[in-house]
Amino acid sequence: MNRIFCRLLTALLLVSPARAKKSAEPPTALLIFVEEARAPLKVFLVDASTSVIHYRKSAESPELSRVDRSVLKSVYLFEPRIYHDAMKFYRGRNYAEARELFAESKRCYQSTSALPDNFSSLGAFYELECYRRLGDLEGLAKALEGFRKDALTRENQLSQMALYVFWDAVRTKSWERILALAAERLNDKLPSGQRAQIAFCSAKAHEELVQLDMALNAYNVAMVVDIGTSEEIAGQAACAVMRIHLADPEVQSAIQTWGSAEENRNSRGFRKLQEAAAVAVLYQMTLGGGKALPGPFSQLPSFHAATREPQYGNDR
Repeated sequence: MNRIFCRLLTALLLVSPARAKKSAEPPTALLIFVEEARAPLKVFLVDASTSVIHYRKSAESPELSRVDRSVLKSVYLFEPRIYHDAMKFYRGRNYAEARELFAESKRCYQSTSALPDNFSSLGAFYELECYRRLGDLEGLAKALEGFRKDALTRENQLSQMALYVFWDAVRTKSWERILALAAERLNDKLPSGQRAQIAFCSAKAHEELVQLDMALNAYNVAMVVDIGTSEEIAGQAACAVMRIHLADPEVQSAIQTWGSAEENRNSRGFRKLQEAAAVAVLYQMTLGGGKALPGPFSQLPSFHAATREPQYGNDR
């Protein structure tokens, strides 16, 4: 009897409303009329097209109303909880969790996608951004296939859309194309985060084309131009700088002679080693976002000359 009771209780818990996933709240909006004498009306949206909006006056109301968009000055959409939670994850740099919720917002509010800055289109845009920040370029390419930017009105979002061509070129390893695209955007005024993206993609192209000095210059730009918010680019750029320096035979020679009588502080290898060590220290302080230095670079801070007293009377 006890065993049967336990099974029944388990079954009830599995279907309990408390355990069920909550459905998304209906989209709510404030309709603001062209005719100023008409007071704004808070409604629950059912769907919207370019010409008409269908709505209910309460979430439970069976009565469906409609209004022509031509009589509306604007439609203010209230932020739904699912989008709010997604943005909290996004701002907290938890892009995997944010991506799932943005995708859910995109799906749940599809019926309002004809409205400017609706939470379906915004969810879809930030889903793309999560793919990019996670480095999932295949996921980004797939999500872009069905994306429509018509409802986006914010300049920074529209300019970001134009940059996805760089990331697709990275995905397809079209290195010469990246450099051609970067040359076209050279004089454009862009937010720092978007300049960091162009610099990073250009740096990767230069590195793959074995133009290492140009790659280092571009990685340095990507590393510092938007250090506050483009942490994934800054961290990757820093690792690339350290990787390029450590692959340099002259830097390896400087490491082998470090602290010995053969050490030459005026050599190119020593200077490059100091650049790599300085980046490693900066990674530990800020660029790594709290992460430990990756294994291949973990010893670099110990080669920072500022951390030791000179051993010789003259630099060699």
